[in-house]
Amino acid sequence: MGQHVARPCRLCKILMMPKLARSVDRTWLPLHSYNVRVCHWINVIAAGYLLLSGIHIFLDFPELYWGNTGYQGYPAIFKLSDWGLSWDEAGALGNRMWGRNYHFTFAWVFLINGLIYVGWSLRTGHVRARLWPGREELAPANLGENFRDHLRWREPKRAQATSYGVLQKISYLLLIFVFVPVMLLTGLAQSPAFTAAWPWLLDLFGGRQSARTLHSIGTVIFVVFVVVHVLEVLLAGAVNRVRSMITGRFLVTGEEK
Repeated sequence: MGQHVARPCRLCKILMMPKLARSVDRTWLPLHSYNVRVCHWINVIAAGYLLLSGIHIFLDFPELYWGNTGYQGYPAIFKLSDWGLSWDEAGALGNRMWGRNYHFTFAWVFLINGLIYVGWSLRTGHVRARLWPGREELAPANLGENFRDHLRWREPKRAQATSYGVLQKISYLLLIFVFVPVMLLTGLAQSPAFTAAWPWLLDLFGGRQSARTLHSIGTVIFVVFVVVHVLEVLLAGAVNRVRSMITGRFLVTGEEK
């Protein structure tokens, strides 16, 4: 009868990593350029303040409507009070002036940083080289396999982890060229100053309150995206991933090539 060889648990691998690192070859692969790293961390800070300030703004007016009209007592499509937090309790938690000031400021930071990233990506071919999926990647069989791997939270091999999967590419392209522009426009549609200059914004989204509702739904989608993104970073090796976004280099050991 063959002997069963027990595999070390993940915690054991982490504890043994310093010892193993001395016994295998270590190769540092270039992964993220300087531009990508700087824009990424600026976006992390800006998105964090946008989310926090957006929550404060919402708590000051914790209901969502559709159309151009919305006020307390008007029929709403979502009420935070239905989830156990009254209007007064929500208002006590929020700070509208602080929220609006920081939201407006970091929205510009996010926008300018994003335009710099997109301009650089298009000029240098970064989008086509790193983000644009090839024809073979878009094949139904490959899409299905990639989707199943994500559902299983299967840990990618480090050599494979130095490139984006097809679902990652599609999600990043949608985020950059569809989601962010929609969030920008729905945000501008809530501003009387911008809608006075561009009244078509209200027609585009069906009213100021509709734009606010779509903006709030987009925020929830963005939070889900961030949670999935962080989970994938943890799954692919948090230390190596975060370090590569700081130094630009990704470590591949001899056993993982």
